[in-house]
Amino acid sequence: MDLKIVNGTMVIPGTGMVRGGIGCKDGRIVAIGPEFGMEDAVRTVDAGGKYVIPGVIDPHVHLGIFTGDFAAETETETRAALAGGITTVGVFMGGEESYLGMLPSLIESVESKASTDVFFHLSMFTPEQLAEIPQYIEDYGITSFKFYMCGVTGVFPNVEDSFIKQGLQKLVELGGHLTGCVHCENQDMFNADFAKVAAATPDGGLREWAGAGTAESEEDAVIRACGLAADTGARFYLVHMSSGKGVKAAAANRSGNVFVETTSPYLSLDCDDPSGLLAKMLPPIKEASDREALWDAVKDGTINTIGTDNVSLNRAIKGAGNGMLNTMPGYAVLQTHLPVLLHEGVNQRGVSLERLVELTSKGPAEIYGLYPRKGTIAVGSDADLVIVDLEKEQVVDETKIHSFSDFSLYNGRTLKGWPVMTIKAGQVVVEDGEVLSGPGIGGFLRRTT
Repeated sequence: MDLKIVNGTMVIPGTGMVRGGIGCKDGRIVAIGPEFGMEDAVRTVDAGGKYVIPGVIDPHVHLGIFTGDFAAETETETRAALAGGITTVGVFMGGEESYLGMLPSLIESVESKASTDVFFHLSMFTPEQLAEIPQYIEDYGITSFKFYMCGVTGVFPNVEDSFIKQGLQKLVELGGHLTGCVHCENQDMFNADFAKVAAATPDGGLREWAGAGTAESEEDAVIRACGLAADTGARFYLVHMSSGKGVKAAAANRSGNVFVETTSPYLSLDCDDPSGLLAKMLPPIKEASDREALWDAVKDGTINTIGTDNVSLNRAIKGAGNGMLNTMPGYAVLQTHLPVLLHEGVNQRGVSLERLVELTSKGPAEIYGLYPRKGTIAVGSDADLVIVDLEKEQVVDETKIHSFSDFSLYNGRTLKGWPVMTIKAGQVVVEDGEVLSGPGIGGFLRRTT
């Protein structure tokens, strides 16, 4: 075998904690069981006292939005992801042009630059893009498509509910494992609230910014989105829930085909966070009570996945010193995603490691058609694994983040619970924070319906 992991406790979704060894060869898991029954390996890793979990899947990442350099960000941001125990990312692509002409070069960048595996979601803005969905599926294996109920000024426009319904009906007609994703905020409410905040507190901070994208706006859009899903029978995925009212509306109104995502920043920050406008995002980070309501939704099963909504930018692009209205939304959080969840969830709030693995590995793999190749520890699955030390305490140092970003929302904070080794395709690629591999070890994931 290429690699053997011994003395660890495996966290296997649907099974639980299992003591034993894992054998890897040619990028796949080939053996699970008592270590003494396994053949020799080129390298043996002793995971004594630690946990072995499936590689984390971040289903919600953006690359190249503000720099315009998709290839460069693919290299730096997936390297940061790998250092944090993320082995697969789902990247949202957006624009009002046809994607057919650009996808070959984007995939080439992934194949040559990525340190994680990558799959794409395509945002839908035009009838032409809807008409091309069969080609996106057949030619590129892309099976998830996003709709913006509320746009991002200067970046993406919103689309009407009638357009979303048309898109969902098309997914249902095509059949199979196709998923519609939606950004849930009420555009009219956002416009009115933004105008009010901009007039009253143009030089405000993170708390004032929270007034531009309210919980009520998210709640209204969630109810409408769940109605569209029920009307069409489509598989629907509510991205980045940020509020208690939003997740409660999802729980009350969704059908069995509606899935709910939140993010590690929403689970760890509130609008009084000392990082201030560095944490400006859309939807805005809200009250501490919203953060706790999201954790309640993690525990009770309302939430199905946890991502990052990573939008990397540096201080110069972020412009946090230029006032609330001129500060760009987004932050680089891939490398701190898993440590934050281990600290805030497992060690601070008693969320079981099994539950966390369900949300960060199995959940996104099942929803997006990657399971059981990804998202579990099983013979035949990809040998993407992370060794976690729940007792390790470490101070976040933004100078050691592998992103091109030069700031971290968690800089100077002590987090308890860290990945100490990342294994990608059966090879040790990160050890004690040091990335041992070069660009290009990841690849583009084509999915089927």
